[in-house]
Amino acid sequence: AAMLALARGTALLAVAVLCSSSVSARHVSGSRTAFAPAPAIWSTLTPSLRNGLPLPHGGRSGGRGGAAGPVMMAKKVVPRKASKGFGAKKKIVKNNVKELDDAKTEALFDWLREGGSSVSKVAIADFKGLRGVAARQVIEEGEAIVSIPQGLALNLGSDGINPGYAAATLCKIEKSEERRQHGWFQPFLDVLPTYEQCDTTDFFSEQELKAFEWEPVESETAERLAMLRSTYDASQIQGVQRAKHDDMTWEEYMWGVYQVVSRVLTIQREGQEGEKFLIPMIDMFNHDPRSVHQLKCTQGTFKVIAGKRINVGEQINILYGGGVLNNDRLIQDYGFLQQDNQFDVEQLTAKKTKEPMAGYPFKGMGMDEAGLKEMLAGFSTTLEDDVKALEEDKFESARMRTAVLFRSEKKKAISAALQEVTKA
Repeated sequence: AAMLALARGTALLAVAVLCSSSVSARHVSGSRTAFAPAPAIWSTLTPSLRNGLPLPHGGRSGGRGGAAGPVMMAKKVVPRKASKGFGAKKKIVKNNVKELDDAKTEALFDWLREGGSSVSKVAIADFKGLRGVAARQVIEEGEAIVSIPQGLALNLGSDGINPGYAAATLCKIEKSEERRQHGWFQPFLDVLPTYEQCDTTDFFSEQELKAFEWEPVESETAERLAMLRSTYDASQIQGVQRAKHDDMTWEEYMWGVYQVVSRVLTIQREGQEGEKFLIPMIDMFNHDPRSVHQLKCTQGTFKVIAGKRINVGEQINILYGGGVLNNDRLIQDYGFLQQDNQFDVEQLTAKKTKEPMAGYPFKGMGMDEAGLKEMLAGFSTTLEDDVKALEEDKFESARMRTAVLFRSEKKKAISAALQEVTKA
């Protein structure tokens, strides 16, 4: 038995289930038509790649529940050089849902099918500027939406609170001359977000972070960046010399960090350390806290199982982090926000804690009526000011707009918390 969890860098929240421990790994050999086993170095990710950096032991926490509210930003579709699946030629699936069918997206689907994946029921589509997964056909409750053999996933090593170790492993895999020569995993790597698209708070400037006007996000981002820099510099890694990092720039390393915190799943088998997997196609599903679809791993295959009937053209989303993520965690680990997030309210009203609450990835703040009023008055702008600024949209950067959007959501949460405590 195993727990399948969404990796979020500092905490991991379980979402489901049963996984076979026996797996056979196969990888593409470079040709789009030839699908053959790769040598042992790729089926096991052995010392030169999997263990390029020692991996620490780390804890994780469980998750529960869900909350209503639409996703406000995620997996943006933006024109750019080497589009990697974004801003591509499109065709209509249904109801004006535009399917992405550029060369890189088609190469990904070819590679997945050649590797034994079942992906015929879905397409990667553009949902008003967001890249996501759409149903090509009606999918009944209980059916597998997609099915991906474990051999097509990248095992980035043991679970831990520091995403830098898995990020370094991913970068070593991506930069491996042997991998590049044979083309292993290339169709998958080609559709991952580029450095320019990384939009978690690790990539915000000091000025942009200050615009959040929310100390937990500022301090937690600073702490994680310090940990990542320390890991990159190898000052706290046993037996690894600085020379090991000479072929990996800070930007490349941070690109890897973004993939780990925003896209990786963790498999937790009973009595064993969790392992981080970057799984093609499953990493394309967007988040909806109301989703009833399940992630499962059985007999060496990763699956998304339909929790209800899905119609043609409908966007298919899954839960991130067990469905209990407040906007602090969403923006720090995924780069988007959720409107009217009930967990922002719970963060404020829950009993004050020094560590994240049981089953939640955030600390309780224990605010009373006086504290909430003082907090609301402490912002440099009013909610009305923020709403007006968002409507005018004259920001210096998209990240500055995100910061203002974040603090406007916090003000709404404080107001909602005030209503709760005054009724109590």
